[in-house]
Amino acid sequence: MQRFLLFLVGFAGAVAASCVPADGAISLGSASFTIKATPMTEQGFSTVDTNRRGKLDPWQVSIDRVLLSFKTMTIGKVGEEDRCSYRGRGATNDIVFDPRFGIVQTFNGVEQSECPDVGVVFGPPEAGTDIGPGATVKDALDLRAGFAAHALVEATGRRAGKTLRIVLRFDTARTAAKFGGCQAGSSRGITVIAGARDEATVSFAAEMLFREGVSTTLGTRLEPFEVADADEDGVVTMAEIDAITLLEAAGQTGSEFYQLPDGSRSGTFGDYVRQLFRFAVYYRGNGGCVGNEPGTE
Repeated sequence: MQRFLLFLVGFAGAVAASCVPADGAISLGSASFTIKATPMTEQGFSTVDTNRRGKLDPWQVSIDRVLLSFKTMTIGKVGEEDRCSYRGRGATNDIVFDPRFGIVQTFNGVEQSECPDVGVVFGPPEAGTDIGPGATVKDALDLRAGFAAHALVEATGRRAGKTLRIVLRFDTARTAAKFGGCQAGSSRGITVIAGARDEATVSFAAEMLFREGVSTTLGTRLEPFEVADADEDGVVTMAEIDAITLLEAAGQTGSEFYQLPDGSRSGTFGDYVRQLFRFAVYYRGNGGCVGNEPGTE
């Protein structure tokens, strides 16, 4: 699908939500996407308080650092691409940012139409990538170092005098970077109306990376990460969660929900956490976008 882009970067509330700017004819409309963090990512959360040993104090989890390397939103309609194509001015800058600060991408000059095929594209920083809200040049370099990555999440769990720090780096070779099928309930994508702007939120949910499964109704747990801390230094890395199986990690919780989307429990705990990343992008509050299987379009 041909993509036409207009990038406007700013804080989540910085874009006026009224009429179409001057570069859009009156017969054309506009769509605006605010990319931000979920409340749980911003404020932290408590985990469930039981495991196979019985009742425990819950972990109190704070998200200390979260970075996304964002490329673009995509809009379209299969079979009618031209009606959902952007026709205004264009820029090509990508951006690294902290979703707790938020950015906005706007498409002006779109022909009036239902555009049900909305997606999100991430990718490692490249030369010319902009540094956005909450990010630094060092953050971009961290994502480019080694196996190039498009997301980084660092969290700290505290319970009964114990502290556990978790550092998750999502390299693009093994982690979903393209998300599609964005919908909320039965409503898919966006609706472009002449002379108006459809506004949608796209939220990154770091808490999804700690859930017992892909459903948002399931609990969050830190016990599997605690098990993965092989050197018991209080810091859990991707290398450590890749070193234990999903069965080993889930076995400490007594939970039946630790399964991959296909229902299996094969592979490592790291494989499982990367699969959870596929479901960490929410749409219009209670909806979602689904990430591609790593290595596929």
